[in-house]
Amino acid sequence: MRQSFFSLKIKIIHHIIVQACELVKPIKLFITGALLLVHGQVYAQTHEQAEKQGLTIDASTLWTTQQNTKQGLSSSLFSANIDLGVQLNTQQLIQLGIEYSQTPDEQGQVMFALFESSADVLTTQDANEAGRAQVSTFYWQDSDVFKQPNSNTDTELTIGLLDIEGGVDTNGIANDENTQFLLPALVNNTSIYTPDYTLGIRYLKQARENEVGYTLLVSRSEGLADKQGNYADVLTQGNSQLFIASEVKWRVNNSEVHLGAWKNQAEAATGMYSALQYHQPFSMGELALLVRAGLTKQQQSDAEAQKDITSPESKQTLTHSTLSLASTWTQNNWQFGLGVATERQQAQQDNEIHQGEAWLKYTLHDMASVSVFNQWQWPDEQSDSGQARHSGLRLFLQF
Repeated sequence: MRQSFFSLKIKIIHHIIVQACELVKPIKLFITGALLLVHGQVYAQTHEQAEKQGLTIDASTLWTTQQNTKQGLSSSLFSANIDLGVQLNTQQLIQLGIEYSQTPDEQGQVMFALFESSADVLTTQDANEAGRAQVSTFYWQDSDVFKQPNSNTDTELTIGLLDIEGGVDTNGIANDENTQFLLPALVNNTSIYTPDYTLGIRYLKQARENEVGYTLLVSRSEGLADKQGNYADVLTQGNSQLFIASEVKWRVNNSEVHLGAWKNQAEAATGMYSALQYHQPFSMGELALLVRAGLTKQQQSDAEAQKDITSPESKQTLTHSTLSLASTWTQNNWQFGLGVATERQQAQQDNEIHQGEAWLKYTLHDMASVSVFNQWQWPDEQSDSGQARHSGLRLFLQF
């Protein structure tokens, strides 16, 4: 019975994906025509002519289903992204990112309360904390600014509504919940208290062989998620508190080292982080390793301190530390990933949680990949969290 129900779900999802693909085609044509009008062109020009003018439209969808067999829970989630780009010249572009995420059902909410196992849960939400479609990013980017003469180093200056979490501590091993690890503790360094989408400016200088690179980022401390999805609060009525981050990078042979520091004024928190990534090609495939660590100090917020101004707790400092190890093996169209992460928070009481994930992915072609995964959580004896294990299936499509 369970297998037939699962087969029925797969058939329904297949039907939804087919219909979604058919819907994307007219949407892409419509948006292409609208962008052509902005450039004073005729609406009836073809999509190929639009591409010659520097217009790009990229879309992707992610569907995941997870099960917790011990508690008898299961949940499926769907999300989608559309990125529209206008290439102004060889160095400058304007990009708009539209994102949608589905609200978890009742069983899904119970599952994710037990164990936050997906970085794709409610990445967009309204005032009622329900999933929605929203404009997540809208920015201008220059890929040649402040570049040294006769230098081959890639640089980027980006200004606008940015994905702040995706702008620091980046790597090519564990940074994308669509095709890599799904566990939040492995997708990002959770000791870095970044806003999600907010106004900011970011300058990036890529590291090259035996040459230092760096990232500088300044943004508002609070993003759309902090403001219940209210653009007015984020764009015009937000406070003057800032999130500031800086990072330096060294690349030597097959290794790259990152060291960074940050400050979030709204969270009254500061921290440092580091990452070491290593790639080793072999005749049969490629091995990649990533080690991350982070340490954060956070003062108690004003709201908590006002509960009892005579309490010594009003001045306590929370220490938050993280350590993770992720590895992947790539061979032809197959890729295997294995990662573990430890997170510890120390205040009046220590709280330590260990999490892990293993996945196997097969890339069908450039537009699709399917993967199975297994995740687990085992807290220490003093933690309020319980043991949990989730397994599931993930399907990613891009157009």
